[in-house]
Amino acid sequence: MSSPVVGKIMFTVMFPHRDAGREHIPRVKLHSLMRRQLSDVDVIETIDHLFRCPRCLENYRFVRKAYLAPWTRGNGNGRR
Repeated sequence: MSSPVVGKIMFTVMFPHRDAGREHIPRVKLHSLMRRQLSDVDVIETIDHLFRCPRCLENYRFVRKAYLAPWTRGNGNGRR
């Protein structure tokens, strides 16, 4: 390992990001999640946050409903 990597790891261990659980997920990231445009790590972190934050989960449900709306209207099977 090179020394900048070691320095970054040491900084992260000594000064972890605080209040990471209190931040809300921006809707742009929720749209990216719906379009499967996030990396695996981002998907895991986002879903983990959705389980902990009711407000973000509600926003995700809204985004999902809006994203899937064109495919659920007028499909000819009589359901709404």
